[in-house]
Amino acid sequence: MGLGKEARKVPGSKMKILTKDAKQMVNGPYYCPKCRKELLQILANVYKKEVYAVCKCGVEWQLTYAPVFQPIDYYNKFRDAWKKQSYGIIKQK
Repeated sequence: MGLGKEARKVPGSKMKILTKDAKQMVNGPYYCPKCRKELLQILANVYKKEVYAVCKCGVEWQLTYAPVFQPIDYYNKFRDAWKKQSYGIIKQK
């Protein structure tokens, strides 16, 4: 037979922790691959349709603007581009 509802239930305290971490990751700051600190920010100018990934260590990367993307989506695009640059596949603009 199957387990009862109590066996599958997630405790409320664990659920709050997971929600808090998820909200923090969506809003930033993000992990910078160069300085290895959580100082990277995603800055968007909707009127000029520009998005930048900027860190205090000097990393600045321009990304293409898409109105449906969240900051975490831009961060993932930045990480992909950074990895491709570090492997020599592409060069930064």
